[in-house]
Parts: sequence; structure tokens; C-alpha cells
Amino acid sequence: MAHKIRLHIGDAIKTLGNMSPGYDIIFIDANKRQYSEYYELSLPLLRQGGLIVADDTLWDGKVSATPPAHDAQTKGLIDFNDLLAKDTRVETVILPLKEGLTIAIKK
Repeated sequence: MAHKIRLHIGDAIKTLGNMSPGYDIIFIDANKRQYSEYYELSLPLLRQGGLIVADDTLWDGKVSATPPAHDAQTKGLIDFNDLLAKDTRVETVILPLKEGLTIAIKK
């Protein structure tokens, strides 16, 4: 299996910008303020039927209320969840496991 898995560690924006298309799964667990940007950079890298899996998308339930102005992390996750809910390029589900796990399947 090791020959099929590529682990990328580093600045997510730079890393995603240097990747080539053809991935089956992309896992997002990074700066919550930039989840929407990670998503937009990841989607073209996925093959049809590929998965984007994003961690912490319920953020201890904080995404269900209006966050304080200083809480950019929660605001970023709310924006991300809204983006995926409206995006017709994917089918999306949020699983209420721990902090929330979002799975988006590219059409």
C-alpha cells in the first residue's frame, strides 16, 4: 500500500499548487480559516469519483451559531460548509463523529 499513498507535509497552499491531477482521496486537516481555499485547489486534483475528506468540520458544534468576530477559525469552517452545501460539482455529507468529518465525492 505504501507505493499508493503520498503523504505531503508543509504549507498546504504551496503543496496543493505543486501537485498533479489524478488523486483518489485528499484529506484536509490544516488551518481552518483556509479550508475553502484548500478545497478549491484540491478539487481539480481529484479524479471523477474521488473523495475530499475534511476533518473538524463541526468544530465542537461552534459552526451552528454565529461566531464572535475574532473567531476566524469557526468562520472559515462555516464558509467551507456553506460552499460544499451549494457546490454542484460534488455530493457531500458531514458525519457527526467527534469534531465532524466531511466527505465530498467529485461527480
